[in-house]
Amino acid sequence: MDDDQLMSDARELARRFASGPTRAYDLIKQALNASPSNTLEQQLALEAKLQREAGRTEDFREGVKAFFEKRAPRYLGR
Repeated sequence: MDDDQLMSDARELARRFASGPTRAYDLIKQALNASPSNTLEQQLALEAKLQREAGRTEDFREGVKAFFEKRAPRYLGR
């Protein structure tokens, strides 16, 4: 792969991530960052808490709505 293609691919990947459910990405990152120092029980409790939080976001509702409407979701990071 040449340098121009690499930059093009990197920009496309960045665009895809930026238009995704960024709030969910943040919650995933929180869980990953906590995992090395947590016990299994602590990690499962944290992930349950974060999952509840994710389920209350506007992006979650948008994702479900888009799925049922058979269209691409429009996430806002909320």
